[in-house]
Amino acid sequence: MLAMLPVFLSILLCFPTLMLHSNGEYVTQEAQFLERLHLPAAGPESIAFDAAGGGPYTGISDGRILKYVNASVGFLEFAITSPNRSKELCVGNGDVALGHVCGRPFGLGFHHQTGDLYITDVYHGLMVVGPNGGVATQLANAADGVPFGFANALDIDTNTGMVYFVDYTSQFSVDKFSASLKAHDMTGRLMKYNPESKELKVLLGGLGGAAGMAVSKDGSFILITEAIPKRIRKFWMEGPKATTWEILKEFTESPANIKRNAEGEFWVAFLVGDATGSRPSQQQSPGLRITGDGMILEAISLDTPGTISEVAVYDGKMYTGSPYLHFVDVYAWPSKSHQEEELMG
Repeated sequence: MLAMLPVFLSILLCFPTLMLHSNGEYVTQEAQFLERLHLPAAGPESIAFDAAGGGPYTGISDGRILKYVNASVGFLEFAITSPNRSKELCVGNGDVALGHVCGRPFGLGFHHQTGDLYITDVYHGLMVVGPNGGVATQLANAADGVPFGFANALDIDTNTGMVYFVDYTSQFSVDKFSASLKAHDMTGRLMKYNPESKELKVLLGGLGGAAGMAVSKDGSFILITEAIPKRIRKFWMEGPKATTWEILKEFTESPANIKRNAEGEFWVAFLVGDATGSRPSQQQSPGLRITGDGMILEAISLDTPGTISEVAVYDGKMYTGSPYLHFVDVYAWPSKSHQEEELMG
């Protein structure tokens, strides 16, 4: 990921751990490891699948978006986010100093009606590329006249086709990342982009390190993870609470990405490791499954070393994203132990 992230994690991990496994409210499940999908560079921050089930797709630190084909072929280049990218300079090189040249895709989401892939790039903002990949087109790098500090997570409402994404901060550029943490920055934003009208609208400001977001299955609300205050906000888009928000859940660790599963529940990843692969306590889980009301259903135990930025479940498998690792780990889900426990009631 970015060179500043170790500083970020050192700050986040210095606080005592009180979060998981201590209150007896939920069960920890051990995920069954299946395989490791190796990458040509580090940082598979987020995972996506196309409408046909192809993938996983992921963005890596050298600026490319890759698509996994099969065990024989592995990952192939699908798209790039920088029009001035130099293949000779960028391929395999995750140097943050080359970010403006090479790009750095974070959030990914397919518009299943059009086949387009929407992307948030930390240097180039909101972008889109067609179903056949290639060079992505920039859609926005500012909102209401305020440039993005760096665009982060993204999700698409499957019912309406609207694109939602978050800006981690609007006051600090990505090279000032550590400064935003020290300042306890609360200038992140939630935004909505209409692919038909091309309209970009700020829905909510005042977010503290907007790390992830996910739209509910029925499109009535959005959950937003905030890394700095260590919590999840719920923003209502429909119903009597429309345009209002509430604090859904608070934690003692910083949540990272959040992904909705097919059942309408949410997987929240936590930054509980560092670049060396160590964790401050083996009694922490890298992910929780929660309801839209904030009820924790279970925690997971993974064999993946190092920091996990995303836990994505798709078609009976669980995929891990990471800001540091050179691979995506794949687990069976539900795991065998999970299925046995459900059968036992």
